[in-house]
Amino acid sequence: MNPISAIIVVKDNPAHILETIESIKDFVKEIIVANLGIDSILKKKLSSYPSLRCIDISKPVPYVELIREELKQQTKEKWVLFLDPDEVLTKELKDELVKNLVSCDYFSIPRKNIIFGKWIQHSRWWPDYQVRLFKKDAVVWPTEIHKQPQVSGKEYKIEPKEELSITHFNYESIDEYISKAMRYAKSEAYGYVQKKQSMTLSNSITTATSEFISRFFAGEGYKDGVHGFTLAIFQMFYSLLVYFYYLEHSKFNVVMNEKHLLQTPSNLFGTLYKESLFWKNKKDSLPIKEKIIEKFMR
Repeated sequence: MNPISAIIVVKDNPAHILETIESIKDFVKEIIVANLGIDSILKKKLSSYPSLRCIDISKPVPYVELIREELKQQTKEKWVLFLDPDEVLTKELKDELVKNLVSCDYFSIPRKNIIFGKWIQHSRWWPDYQVRLFKKDAVVWPTEIHKQPQVSGKEYKIEPKEELSITHFNYESIDEYISKAMRYAKSEAYGYVQKKQSMTLSNSITTATSEFISRFFAGEGYKDGVHGFTLAIFQMFYSLLVYFYYLEHSKFNVVMNEKHLLQTPSNLFGTLYKESLFWKNKKDSLPIKEKIIEKFMR
């Protein structure tokens, strides 16, 4: 058994939680489940794992980054593994981690995102590197949502291969995506209000268009088919959702003149139209050899 403490934050009864635990039960010395309100049936199932202990969390936790550093201090082992209850480690990945455990301070691990039933291999969703296994004193977790941790020491970067990645059963339905997007966007917007940082409509529009363009065009999201298009649209809208919740938190106490508001749709749709033409023309101008190869690779 390896000197690793695993931490999983769990609420209700996630569909893949037992797969997550099964994938690490012979890999780590202890498993800590942070209980945010676990279903009673699941709690009974978890009691059958001798290396697992639950820590009850009574305060509201809208996103896991708020308590990761706190939970890290509860571990007994030298190494810490953070996993979500919808993430699974492959045997090949575990073997690779064990082989290099003595030669580094933290690992950057690729993550294979399964979204709406499909592995998303483009759209900036792959290789989606995550720092998840690390020496306890080598990583500090910020409390901001979706922020990467502060790291120190020597990194070991796992090759971006499917068999060496964390399998992440990410959004399984549109309802799940929208539900999480609302929760995350509210928290992110409230963070701006708490820190007295202002948000502007112009910047939000710029961020939104950049999200779509960078994922669907530059990130080749079109190669993920309709999944890639759907996700690029959703990620674009998320940026605007943060701004709308910021307005709500601010009691809509933001003054904008009519001219600025009328210009806003033009900025959004005009930029998208121009970028669409640019990337379409770029694709159409591929050398004939590349077009033939692309045709047969479909």
